Amino acid sequence: MPTTETCAECGAPPIEGFNCWEQLGALIAWEYNDPALHAQHFLVVASYNLQHPAQFTEMALEQLWMAFNDYLNHGVSAAELRQRAAKTYAGATRVLRPEAERRPQLRCWAMTIADVYLPEQPAGAVERLWGWARVIQANQAVTQA
Repeated sequence: MPTTETCAECGAPPIEGFNCWEQLGALIAWEYNDPALHAQHFLVVASYNLQHPAQFTEMALEQLWMAFNDYLNHGVSAAELRQRAAKTYAGATRVLRPEAERRPQLRCWAMTIADVYLPEQPAGAVERLWGWARVIQANQAVTQA
C-alpha cells in the first residue's frame, strides 16, 4: 500500500508511494544494471543506516561511522571493511537493538535517500550518492563539534 508520510527518522518524503526503505530497495535494484553503482554498495547501505540509527547498538554505530569515514576519506575498500566487521562482530556480538529499545528521532537532513533515488533516473545515481554521503559526513562533523 503506497504511503504519503515522511520517514519518522530521516524525514525523507515518499516517492511515488515508496517510503525510504522501499526507495533503498529500488536503489539497490539499480545496482544490478550499473556496475559503478554496484561498486558503491557499501556507501549506499552505510548512508541509509547512518540516517536510521535507532535500530543499531551504540557500538555498531561507532564502528559504522569509522568505516564510513575510512571509506570516504582514506579509500579503504569495502572488502577491507567487511573483514574488519567480521572480526568485530564474530560470535554473539549484537548489531541491532531489541525492537522494544528502538527510539527513532526525527533529524533534519539536507539530503536523504529521496534525493538519490529519482524514479526512472538511474543515470547520475553514483554522483547523487556521493553528495548524500558527504552531507551525512558533514552533519556528523557539526554534531560532534
